[in-house]
Amino acid sequence: MTQQQVADALKVKHPAVNQWETGKTYPSTDNLFALANLLGPSILNWKEQGEADNSVTAPAVGSTGLVESNVEYEQGPFRRPRVTGPHDIEELGVTMGGDGEDDAAFEMNGQVIDRVKRPIGILDRKNVYALRVTNTSMWPRFKHGVRVYIEDRPPAIEDHVVIELKPTEEGRPGKSFIKLLTAIDSRKITVEQYNPRGILEFGRHEIKKVWRVIPDEELRGDA
Repeated sequence: MTQQQVADALKVKHPAVNQWETGKTYPSTDNLFALANLLGPSILNWKEQGEADNSVTAPAVGSTGLVESNVEYEQGPFRRPRVTGPHDIEELGVTMGGDGEDDAAFEMNGQVIDRVKRPIGILDRKNVYALRVTNTSMWPRFKHGVRVYIEDRPPAIEDHVVIELKPTEEGRPGKSFIKLLTAIDSRKITVEQYNPRGILEFGRHEIKKVWRVIPDEELRGDA
């Protein structure tokens, strides 16, 4: 099978396949699974940097052994494309505890402290950022120190969200909270906290922005 045949099977252009091999670009989630259907499910188990042995193998029908692939490429051995994205998502700095009076709050200080890996399920998604949870108010769902990915997209009821409030002190960011969205109307947003269990309400006039927390299944490409 040539690169052109792979391109024809996936209905993409020939140069796209070549760029996947060289790591210049990355296949979308749909194209990655189409490659798995074409070349075998082992394509989903590549190393993060796209390095692996050059032979593509798949289980023989009715056998537990492996057989050599009959796939050959016109430009030499096929280099498997990366299955994780580039380190291009900005991780936002946060300060624990807000003003010290609310253990469930943190402050998004506006600084970009790192660029982190883009998960496979959001390769094509825009306006995505990362941050670290800085308290245990949503334990056990979100542990202290865990990284979450947030996006600038309207959330749905039962989505986890990061609520960023407007500043109340000059020169200082407003408090932020990670919570479960349970209700929303023109006047207020209602959320649930896990630890300790409770319900909180925020007036719409208090809120600067509501970020949607991207669920794990979307990050993996399962949704």
